[in-house]
Amino acid sequence: MNLHIAPGVASEAERRCQAVRRGDLGPYGELVRANAQELVATMFPRFTRHRGAERLCQDIDAFYKCFGAARAEFIHLATEFVRFMQPRLPLGIGRPLIEYEWMLFDVEVDKTAVPHPYGGDARRPTRLHLNPTVRWLATPFDLYADDRLAEQALLHNNAPCAYAVFRTFDHRVVTQQLSNHDIAELSTFTGGERLVSPMESAHWFTHALQRELITSHHE
Repeated sequence: MNLHIAPGVASEAERRCQAVRRGDLGPYGELVRANAQELVATMFPRFTRHRGAERLCQDIDAFYKCFGAARAEFIHLATEFVRFMQPRLPLGIGRPLIEYEWMLFDVEVDKTAVPHPYGGDARRPTRLHLNPTVRWLATPFDLYADDRLAEQALLHNNAPCAYAVFRTFDHRVVTQQLSNHDIAELSTFTGGERLVSPMESAHWFTHALQRELITSHHE
């Protein structure tokens, strides 16, 4: 639905936005920044701890003065903040952390329905599909390591770690680290699906079905 906004209303809104950015709107500008800081801390908790309170305040201030967001809803505001921060962050774990935490939320709000997990025999002919909410992620450090170990991993140029991030049938958001075997099996899915014959080993497929990384459709 397209709504017509009177020119006077639009110009007044723009004036107030500019005033917030300049810091000329009194306590309202500080309230806007405080709300943004609370949003960032809620959506990106590990990134917030890593970044530190002082630098994060500077980031949010620069965001409002130099960048801003076209829409005020929290998901759009958070997305614009990530876009703003990507080129701003130095080499290190900060950028992968904020991108990963944004991905967690993106998976959580994905409206795609996840099929009920199948508990039957995975050896019989079955058409298998990737979980429809799955996202793929590679980071230059282990996400399960603390920040100190993660920073050390960057210094040693360790092999990247691969992950699948997805939502389960009961609305849990899961981050699953992928082994080389996982990656090899997942690469056999064409267009997000594949057939499994009775002659194939069902061990990996059974395990992946239980974790809800993949879902099943029976012939």
